[in-house]
Amino acid sequence: MMKNILKVSLAGLTLFHASGAMALPVGDSSLAAPSVFAQMEKVGAWQWKKLDTKGWAYAKTNWTNGAMYTGMFKLAQVADNPTYIQHLLQVGADNNWNTGPDRFHADEYCVGQLYSQLYEIYKDPVMIERWRKLADTIVAQPHTESLEWVNGIARREWAWCDALFMGPPALAYLSTATNDPKYLQTADKLWWKTTEYLYSKEDSLYYRDGSFFNKKEANGARMFWSRGNGWVMGGLARLLDNMPANYPNRARFTELFKQMAYKVARLQTSDGTWHASLLDPDSYPSKETSGTGFYVYALTWGVNNGLLPEKQFLPVIKKGWEALVSCVQPNGKLGFVQEIGAAPGKTTADDTEVYGVGAFLLAGSELIKLDIRQQGGVAIEMSNTIGVNRPGELVEIPMTSFAKAKGKAKTFRIVNAVTGQEIPYQLLYNGEKTPSSILLQISAAPGATVTAFVKEGTPAPVKAAAYGRYVPERKDDYAWENDRMAYRMYGAALENTPKEMAYGIDVWAKRTSELVINEWYKTDNYHHDNGQGLDYYSVGLTLGAGDNAPYVRDSIYFPKNYRKYKTLENGPLRTSFQLMYESWNAGGTPVTVTKTISLDAGSQLNRMSYQYNFKGRELPVVTGIVKRKDPGTILLNEKTGVMGYWEPQHGEDGTLGLGAVFPEAKPGMKTDNVHLLTPGVATSNAPYVYYMGAAWSKGGRFTNATEWFSYLEDFAQRVQHPVEVKIK
Repeated sequence: MMKNILKVSLAGLTLFHASGAMALPVGDSSLAAPSVFAQMEKVGAWQWKKLDTKGWAYAKTNWTNGAMYTGMFKLAQVADNPTYIQHLLQVGADNNWNTGPDRFHADEYCVGQLYSQLYEIYKDPVMIERWRKLADTIVAQPHTESLEWVNGIARREWAWCDALFMGPPALAYLSTATNDPKYLQTADKLWWKTTEYLYSKEDSLYYRDGSFFNKKEANGARMFWSRGNGWVMGGLARLLDNMPANYPNRARFTELFKQMAYKVARLQTSDGTWHASLLDPDSYPSKETSGTGFYVYALTWGVNNGLLPEKQFLPVIKKGWEALVSCVQPNGKLGFVQEIGAAPGKTTADDTEVYGVGAFLLAGSELIKLDIRQQGGVAIEMSNTIGVNRPGELVEIPMTSFAKAKGKAKTFRIVNAVTGQEIPYQLLYNGEKTPSSILLQISAAPGATVTAFVKEGTPAPVKAAAYGRYVPERKDDYAWENDRMAYRMYGAALENTPKEMAYGIDVWAKRTSELVINEWYKTDNYHHDNGQGLDYYSVGLTLGAGDNAPYVRDSIYFPKNYRKYKTLENGPLRTSFQLMYESWNAGGTPVTVTKTISLDAGSQLNRMSYQYNFKGRELPVVTGIVKRKDPGTILLNEKTGVMGYWEPQHGEDGTLGLGAVFPEAKPGMKTDNVHLLTPGVATSNAPYVYYMGAAWSKGGRFTNATEWFSYLEDFAQRVQHPVEVKIK
């Protein structure tokens, strides 16, 4: 057993011969994040299309696919659409969240990395239950066998270098997911057992397994396989990603990483790749992209994490990435991937495998981080930490925080650092002369992070998708809309027409993203579907589509219609306003209320903030949705705070879905003869906040109760787990 293998000084290691030591030119597009991301999407999309159309060559629990998943997950983390994470979820479901059949073979539980990462987003214990039970058994094993390549040792121990990518990160990710260090501690112990056996201190490289100790290449050099050592470096980076900064043995791992990194960097060939044989590249003259992908990933990871000097390693990284991209065919197929094996082999432009794609995507993910870091300035990171897709989400940032990213720019654009696309925004004034916050419109897949920079310059126009106004020509209505639906509440003038009198919230059904209320009021024919939608909702003397009012001794106490209004914001991304009501008697308590309502572009639901004023500390209130005569479909989920209603069909007009979502659990939900009801308690010193809204079966997004209720449940998660914003 080799001792003190990491005490070799790095100071004596020579600089790299093939890559040159010149610094990269500023703005080199090959390493720019949008360029890298485009290549990642191109390769990732090709791979999924092939799997979906041609089928899977190996079991979905197999190590080949497990390696692919590591890169696909990285792509999902920066994607603005949920396609990639949905594919990975389907993999888990298809596998019944289980590992492969050869239980203690590291290849068979490489997939555990994926399960743990998905669990951190979705928090579903089923995702890691079976893998954790196996991991507990692995931890409990004595692991005292010799690693000699005999007697099927690979089925019980990490006796070959590839295993260091499959096994240790799987255990380490499980420690991160469960906050239980025993899995990482076992990975630590077994890593060094394998290293003591397979690592060549003299060469700073790993033998593939014990059968290679005496094998030589054609030029007489020891046989060190490129992809095998790529597995090690990739596994080492992923292990360190899950190792706390104060972990007792971390320094030992980082020293090993640096020792291998300097050695590997010197072995890069003139074409930018690492050929299949590290010490005899001329015997395998073609490019090889799986090992190269892992090396570019690991070296870039080392630079990003401060373990490797950027000036020396960046030329190697640049040359390696450009070589990888040169092996991507126009349709996205990655070529020159050595087929499954245990030793160096030949490659051609047509050779591809899923693990090569995984390595390519891992490399790209670190290059994106590198470019973001090099861009300088103050980054805005917006993270979707839950398993709900957030298309077109509006993220509000106080100007006091945003000022750090904005700097001194008077006019500015906000740019997605990964895609290069401009992010629409709206300054929020809250009815004042200076903005108090800024609203950014982003799309973030489950678990994804959107990183943005503020750039000086004129922003692109943002199409108006939210609007509202006072409508004096229609009896003091206040109407508002977004690109989904429209709503109105009633003013004092309506009280002069008793036959038309209504209290609650009205809904206008839309099947266009265009803003329509001005046109509809002008034509005064909005009770007929003119191709854009119509108003067929009936409110009457009810709470309508989700209004709120005092609720005393099982009676709702309605105020008169609003008396004053104030428009606070009016697009393009959010409209908000206040409606003020005069005092009324609510079961013996004089009450006034100011209703602050806001509607965001792309949302089916409004934010309702009602400030009640009354003597005393608490006032019972209720939120209600009016029921129809014929039966509809009802959802009353007290635990998640979701009340939903899918109305009976209204003849040829279709069906409306109504809903209310609360920021917390709401016990006591019920129905009576008129409403679906959710009781609550308002206070005189804080607003009562909830969300209400609607959808239309002819609007193109929801056609049944299941779809609508799913939206409401997802919306509840989004309310309870807002996008996390970091400015750094």
